[in-house]
Amino acid sequence: MAIKYDVVILGCGPGGERAAILAARTGKKVAVVERAGVVGGTAVNWGTIPSKTLRESALFVYAHTHQKLHGIKTEISEEITVADFMHRERQVVQRELELINRALAKNEIDVFYGTGRFLDKNHVAVTGAGGQTRMVLRGETIVIATGTSPNHPEDVPFDGECVFDSDTILNLPRMPRSMLVLGAGVIGIEYACIFTALGLDVTLMDTRSQLLPYLDREIVGRLQREMRRLGMMISHDEFYDSIEKVAGSPPVVRCRTKSGTVLEADVLLYSVGRDGNTKDLGLEDIGIQPTDRGLLEVNNHYQTPLPHIYAVGDVIGHPALASTSMEQGRRAIRHAFDLPGLQKQTEVLPFAIYSIPEVSYIGETEETLAETGRDVIIGRGLYALNPRAQIIGDGGGMLKLLFDADSMRLLGAHVIGTTASELIHVGQAFLQTGATATVIAESLYNYPTLSDLYRHAAMEALGQKLRR
Repeated sequence: MAIKYDVVILGCGPGGERAAILAARTGKKVAVVERAGVVGGTAVNWGTIPSKTLRESALFVYAHTHQKLHGIKTEISEEITVADFMHRERQVVQRELELINRALAKNEIDVFYGTGRFLDKNHVAVTGAGGQTRMVLRGETIVIATGTSPNHPEDVPFDGECVFDSDTILNLPRMPRSMLVLGAGVIGIEYACIFTALGLDVTLMDTRSQLLPYLDREIVGRLQREMRRLGMMISHDEFYDSIEKVAGSPPVVRCRTKSGTVLEADVLLYSVGRDGNTKDLGLEDIGIQPTDRGLLEVNNHYQTPLPHIYAVGDVIGHPALASTSMEQGRRAIRHAFDLPGLQKQTEVLPFAIYSIPEVSYIGETEETLAETGRDVIIGRGLYALNPRAQIIGDGGGMLKLLFDADSMRLLGAHVIGTTASELIHVGQAFLQTGATATVIAESLYNYPTLSDLYRHAAMEALGQKLRR
């Protein structure tokens, strides 16, 4: 006998959680099916929250062992372990899990741990680890929010000792001396920066000729210089040919590249792509066909080919951000039950990379505007000229604003430096309200703050406009 629900949600990461809570708050009977045995998804348990917490520890270590910002020299014990660094991470994750579970309970959402599989277009069987069916749920509306998992090529010997993916790298049994990171996407770059700051010899291997080709080139150039200054080795246009574990005490990993280079490191992080968690859902049986990477295609309302079945979050691909996943979950429920607030989600989204230093942007880049032939004026605010940046010891950052040369309306904002991921929201507000350089320059900012960089960048752009 199936248990009837208004909404059944597969997956309780950021997208699934927000969808569940909104549906429950509107009086719907909601069930969540979570295969991981713990709510929160990759973001809370293995990705966003843990890695950013470790990043803060890495920044603390680097500041105290290199910058000597306040004239105090500090030494870090050579006997420090990964577990020492992850102590704070465990505290933060546990607190997040408590908050999520409390919110689910408060809204009377039923949580079932197990794997959900479609029996037909409305019924989902929840199975245990042994494959036995625990219960069957019937949902009038179903939301798929199962997320993604790291890609595992057959020729990469993942073992949890020397070779890791991005979901397991924080389970390092010991603090290595060296690390090879294959894949220079966002995740690879973030971890490469973290472990370099922690004192490891890190080599980042990129299959492309340049890092992050969708970012503004000037910003990427600064980022690459700062990463190398941090101590990282970056290798472009390189592909691995073979990866093997070499016995020893401790063992090491040997990577041969297509160009013939042989690289060795204590640990290898393989960070090339993630695949949608759709393999065991039985989607093909109900007429939904995932892509080759296991991702799901949806329309503007996040509906699959079956209109009562929605998909949100990483499982639908780009941009695969926790922030957008949350909003997608809410918007799917709003559409399903015709709730207010159905304005179209803006295509202009803030994007952040928690590298060292941070990078964040919103809107157009100098390159995308050049491709359209649009005449632009650029204003820059340099951390080196900002008193707050000097106080915190970051003189290498920059804010870059792109304006339409005729209207002087803001078209894009790019930040590299301390708190870039926070600073970008000032640019987001200006961009979404159609602000001009004059509005930005004449706005009042607290002093001393990094936000004042917006005034400096806008004033520089206005000066260029006058000199034309």
